[in-house]
Amino acid sequence: MNTKTKNFLKSFTPYQLWYLIIVFLITVLFVIFLPEMMLEDMSNPLVVVCSVIAVLANPVCELLISKQSKLNFMVDLFFIEIPELILCIALGWYSIAIVTICFWVPIDIISFIKWKKYPDAVKEEETIVKRLSWKQDILIILAIVAFSLAGGYLISMIPGAADSYLDAFAAACGMANGILLLLRYSEQWYAWMITLILYAFLYFNSGSYIMLVTVAAMIVNTCYGFSKWLRYTKLHQKQTPVKTA
Repeated sequence: MNTKTKNFLKSFTPYQLWYLIIVFLITVLFVIFLPEMMLEDMSNPLVVVCSVIAVLANPVCELLISKQSKLNFMVDLFFIEIPELILCIALGWYSIAIVTICFWVPIDIISFIKWKKYPDAVKEEETIVKRLSWKQDILIILAIVAFSLAGGYLISMIPGAADSYLDAFAAACGMANGILLLLRYSEQWYAWMITLILYAFLYFNSGSYIMLVTVAAMIVNTCYGFSKWLRYTKLHQKQTPVKTA
């Protein structure tokens, strides 16, 4: 085991380890004792398996993001995006399915490569993160609203589409999160919090109750991750050397 791997494993705090243990335990108990509440339609084994994989992988990915680790993109690509793509197609959430194929898969690959170029000066396993200006915040909000309205209208015309505008709004917020995450901005946590709340409505409406477990776990970690990134950006700004003439 090389030094980088050892340092990465040692970087997990007791809170982070207990967070993963508790989420995994709740998921396993849910699957064993309440299988009838996983999905309204349990006839498709592949959809059930994908739901469980996504539930387990999402908290891991979220925790890696809070740790500013580029490995989150690999976990997201192989253990979240592919299973959730199958799930979205089965449930008729075509906006999110299209965004997954055209956006999330390439963004994960590009982000992994880009994050490798900005390691922290002290902790190489962490990536340097930053913050947006208020003008940039407004532009992002306007872009999300425009995409949601246009996307919701177009998706509503596809036969079998469900919750078209809510689906499009969730997809738009998710894309904003992905772009901000690629660029290492702390505001990605705001976009992700809204995305999680919208996902909770979608999962509840579709009867995908097991996915509410991962949403609850990720909301907890989103609060933790945002506070951690915020502390880092404030400390990083204070440590930036002043240029001398």
